[in-house]
Amino acid sequence: MAYLIRQQCGLSQGGSWHFPSGLVIYNTETTGALHLQLNGLPGYVCSEYFGDEYRSGEMVDGRRHEDLQALSFADNSLDLVMSSDVMEHMPEPYAAHAEIFRVLKPGGRHIFTVPYNPLLVEDQVRAKIVDGEIVYLEEKAFHGDPVRPDEGVLVWTIFGLSMLARLRSLGFEATEWDLDESTHGIVGPGALIFEARKPPSA
Repeated sequence: MAYLIRQQCGLSQGGSWHFPSGLVIYNTETTGALHLQLNGLPGYVCSEYFGDEYRSGEMVDGRRHEDLQALSFADNSLDLVMSSDVMEHMPEPYAAHAEIFRVLKPGGRHIFTVPYNPLLVEDQVRAKIVDGEIVYLEEKAFHGDPVRPDEGVLVWTIFGLSMLARLRSLGFEATEWDLDESTHGIVGPGALIFEARKPPSA
């Protein structure tokens, strides 16, 4: 993610981060190496998801809560959104993508990773909500959760080829990057990362 962010934002691939003045960056997590590098920069905002009982934008134990399916940010207010294996952990990931499209400025980018299987034509929906209850369509799977490390977080979706088409239907210019940059410690093929850009004219 750091490599692609630097590349797409016109930054050098080494040294400290120097974004243009006024750039607003939103990270959907408050942990990790990239967060530690960016935390404290002007215009940097980060959040976690703490549960349905909180409103987006509310502070919980000193950290901002955001539901990506109903963000608190104003329209056209963010330049860059980043999420690392987050979109699979919500029942309506494309509602979250639509919200991200709404809050991005024209020309803004969402750079993200998700569990992705190019052999799947359609997304594999592993669970859904029916009449307010979770219905499991596949065996339950959980990933590690920095907010609740003793519980884990449910995987709702494994994404397939249809993901890019659905992002484009929302208005994004969607790109799959298969990186192989061994000089930067990125060994491909298979180092997949995605970019969803809001067109400058949007």
